[in-house]
Amino acid sequence: MVVMFRTVIQLFMQPTELFVVEKGNLRLEETADAYIIRNEVVLKGENYKNGIEKVKTEGKKVAKKDTVFRYYVNGEDELKKRIEEIDNKILEVQDTEIINYSGEIKNIKNQIKDILEEMSKTNNIEDLKIYKKEISECNSKIVKIIGENTKKGSYLRDLINEKEKYEKKLEDNAEIIKAKESGIISYRVDGYEDILKPNKFKNLNKEFLEKLDLRTGELIEPSNEKGKIVTSFDTYLATVLNSDAARKAKVGDKIKIDIGNNTSVKAEIVSIKVENENERLIIFKIINLSEDILNYRKISVDIIWWSYSGLKVPKSALIKEGDYHYVIKKRAGYNSKILVKVLQSNDTYSLVDNYSS
Repeated sequence: MVVMFRTVIQLFMQPTELFVVEKGNLRLEETADAYIIRNEVVLKGENYKNGIEKVKTEGKKVAKKDTVFRYYVNGEDELKKRIEEIDNKILEVQDTEIINYSGEIKNIKNQIKDILEEMSKTNNIEDLKIYKKEISECNSKIVKIIGENTKKGSYLRDLINEKEKYEKKLEDNAEIIKAKESGIISYRVDGYEDILKPNKFKNLNKEFLEKLDLRTGELIEPSNEKGKIVTSFDTYLATVLNSDAARKAKVGDKIKIDIGNNTSVKAEIVSIKVENENERLIIFKIINLSEDILNYRKISVDIIWWSYSGLKVPKSALIKEGDYHYVIKKRAGYNSKILVKVLQSNDTYSLVDNYSS
């Protein structure tokens, strides 16, 4: 890709064509399919066939031992139905009682107000479920306080005890899944978490990657049976290249990679494996990559080997003589030879500069 500025510097001729020398940017890049490799820990329990209720939503950061999700229990729908019926009875009692709110109740109601404010800021279904659960817990606290300070306190306490009995059944039978490591939670589990890992670089080659039969740009579907923790922000991209730049590349080289949506990230080559005379399997390490890439296992990227700014001329305008290059400058009907220093070239253009002496 070449970005040009219409600033005329000189005219060059070789042998009869005239070229306008312009200031511009020149870069060497190539498009390739890249396999995404991450440090990932899969979370799966014994009751995975029951389906999961998410406690932490997609993309959220979690600490080690945080509860991430739980599996539904057998008969859960019936238990929840009974709890809902009891909640309605409790509300009926509240409506018939005049309650002087204590300071404790006021504090709880302020918490509910804060939660409702946060709810108004999101359309995420999973976040909304969590907020509703927090409101329900706050209401349960209020009901307990009311039960101790009303004429129908005894009846309320019986309802609360019955509700807690059903809630305990849900809690006791539920299988809680906690984070084994700190990191980012994702429910997009594709089965390659233990195959495409940074500690298995030595197993990778072109044939191995092609046999995975992954589609470029295909979204990883969310799972209702398990989740995973992405334990590091470091992400690796493995790609097979057959360009001259790839064959000249070295471990430790730093470049840029365009991952789409006008996003370029810094990358470093951490591994090079010779596939054959022309092809190289190169693994790039990227730090602080966008969380959007959690949704994919294989993507198309533009590898930017280098990018420079300077005076841009067509390669056909350069004449080589020994170890030096020159151009022909046409001015006032006369031609003169001008030595130039070639900074960088691609297939069509070169960036040049004057010699200081």
